[in-house]
Amino acid sequence: MKEIITEKQEITNKDSLRRRHAGNYTPIENGERYLLPYEVHLRNQLPEFVERLSDYDFLKLSTQFSELTFSGLQKELECLDDLDSGTGFWKNFNESALNKYLNSILGTTKRKKGWKQVYIKKDKETDAEKPHHNDMLRCIYLLAHLHKASPSFISQLAKVNDVWSTDLRVYYPRKDFTFSEEYAGYLSELYANMLFHQPDRIRRLIKCLDVCIEKLINCADSKWISLFLKDRTEDTDPPSLKILKYNQIASITHFTVLNKYLQGKVTGPFNPTSFAKLEANEKDPSGLQIIATAQQYKLVAALCMKLPLPNPLRKENGNWVSEGADPISCQDMDICIEIVANSLAADALNQLIIKSDGTKSGKRDTSLSAAIKKLAEQNPQTIEEILEIDSPDFASIPELYSHYLRKRSEYALAKARSLGDLERSVLGSMPLTPQAVIESMQPNPNTEKVLEYIRGNNLDKISDDIECLERDLKMMRLRERAEPIEVGLIYQFVKPCLPSRIE
Repeated sequence: MKEIITEKQEITNKDSLRRRHAGNYTPIENGERYLLPYEVHLRNQLPEFVERLSDYDFLKLSTQFSELTFSGLQKELECLDDLDSGTGFWKNFNESALNKYLNSILGTTKRKKGWKQVYIKKDKETDAEKPHHNDMLRCIYLLAHLHKASPSFISQLAKVNDVWSTDLRVYYPRKDFTFSEEYAGYLSELYANMLFHQPDRIRRLIKCLDVCIEKLINCADSKWISLFLKDRTEDTDPPSLKILKYNQIASITHFTVLNKYLQGKVTGPFNPTSFAKLEANEKDPSGLQIIATAQQYKLVAALCMKLPLPNPLRKENGNWVSEGADPISCQDMDICIEIVANSLAADALNQLIIKSDGTKSGKRDTSLSAAIKKLAEQNPQTIEEILEIDSPDFASIPELYSHYLRKRSEYALAKARSLGDLERSVLGSMPLTPQAVIESMQPNPNTEKVLEYIRGNNLDKISDDIECLERDLKMMRLRERAEPIEVGLIYQFVKPCLPSRIE
């Protein structure tokens, strides 16, 4: 009898789940941008590791010696029963998680059927009738072990249109928020397992699907994209990929409501003396009590300038130059930082409050000024060093505040352009007018059109469309001798610069 290793027992505890998925992401140049730490670990395992896994494990595709069955799955999950209380795991898991949340995630409620009726073979049904039988059982096996760690994971997975869920993601979770790291471990476990045997084209599509949706929304009216957005195909995706697809779509909805929430908070007045007034307030014993210093506000203004410039900058002949971006004169960069610093200083003096409902675990989020102080402390301490880093570290503050900083800096620079204080050619890829920034935060009329396309097509069709689009755009860049050749609209076939997650 073969020895079965209890590899999945490690994910039945929140702390071990978080530790399992800690560590740096590994940049990769096949278009999917990064490998999760656990994906790297799995790729380094010997074949014997997989052979000893349960047949219901995603990592083990071969079932040549046994058929996967629903009753067999239930038997496998008996190890999750609470032996002390004698409570069976399956009944509660099925009622509180699967029937309540998984059906809505998979869309089976639209057919007025449950996941079991749609995907699991019954009696003498064939593979042709239920082609995703094995995949569904493997989904349940994985979700069950993760549910043992925390019943709140799957309810979070099902959420859409939730401002506070922007902190709950697979990519760079917040370091100061335990549930954010635990939930990132949950998502990482899903992605690492469900994508393990998928081809590169599906891996990169799933991992970049949020970017894909965003780019398609912005370019939906172009001749390159508008035609295929009308297409619809048969639903042939396995439930595992539907779960990951749902997660990426939900992420877009979370940021849509975040933009709506912040829309009126990034347009406050400021002037060229606002930062000087903040410095004066700091020296005035009777002035406003602001947690961050004026210098920290200036450093964060420099960090804001790194957001639209993902690659390191270097000084060269009086310019700041970066791969994939037009040079910016040192004088123009100083002007940009000063403009953003004035806008942030004005908000501080006007006592702008961005109220948080608190985190999922009940802990109150930090204030805006405290977030700016933390950001300044965890990044380089001079403006030049900030501009030279690969990527700024925003991981320890709420997305609420980091997104405010991104949009506030965009608005400040656009306002300066409209007043003639900044050349339009400087950072020309950013919104050029204040109205353009405001519109970028409003619901885009193309959003629903793109989401209908994503929901209404299987991943093979979407992948074919995007791969074809990227090939056509690459040929155009080659003809025009435009750089960089390997950086497409959605996929980047170069190794990106990824900030460290390890202190």
